[in-house]
Amino acid sequence: MLKSLSGAFAGVALAAFSVTGAHAASVIVDGYKLQEGQFGGQLGVHSNSSQTGSQVDAYVNQDNSTVTFKTSTGDLSVNGSGEATVSGDPLFEDLTVTFGKAWQSVTFNLDVGDKNSKFSLLVNGLAFFSANPNVGDLACNFCLVEKGQNKYVVSGPGITSLAFTFDPGISGGKQFRVEGVGVSPVPEPATWAMMILGFGAAGAAVRASRRRQFLALS
Repeated sequence: MLKSLSGAFAGVALAAFSVTGAHAASVIVDGYKLQEGQFGGQLGVHSNSSQTGSQVDAYVNQDNSTVTFKTSTGDLSVNGSGEATVSGDPLFEDLTVTFGKAWQSVTFNLDVGDKNSKFSLLVNGLAFFSANPNVGDLACNFCLVEKGQNKYVVSGPGITSLAFTFDPGISGGKQFRVEGVGVSPVPEPATWAMMILGFGAAGAAVRASRRRQFLALS
């Protein structure tokens, strides 16, 4: 699915890149931001049992909300204690991460064996990002560093799913962390004013109806 969308949306994503160094880039699409090279101290995504399969389960370590990892290309394995490290044998080419709660920030670290690896990412099934490899001597946008730390953070208004496609496949993902449970925004003053006016109008209508009923009975 992501591969079919890449041609349609890659231009939008690339147009938004702001490159400040060989490995310091960010892009914003539909209110979601993908930042390369950043990594925070958010709540860890942990696993409490060793699992293998096309879907493996985990949880956020402080509130026990659910996290699931799923692939359609082979099997995933997850370790049995501590921060969840998802690995694939053979390499996996896609990964969907689904959260039981809506988070405002998610970090992750990708294990790759090919310096030309690239990935596409859909956030909540809507915001599309394309991370491209080096092309000749050009500075790369979101390069995956061979034998290095490939850390990213995606942030935005309530993240419930991340859907990756990797080309070529990668060996694993680790250090998934989350931060800031999404909440309903506080109404702005203008919204409060409209609500008050609406309640007032409703109250006036009720009073008028009761008055008419009283006059009819009398």
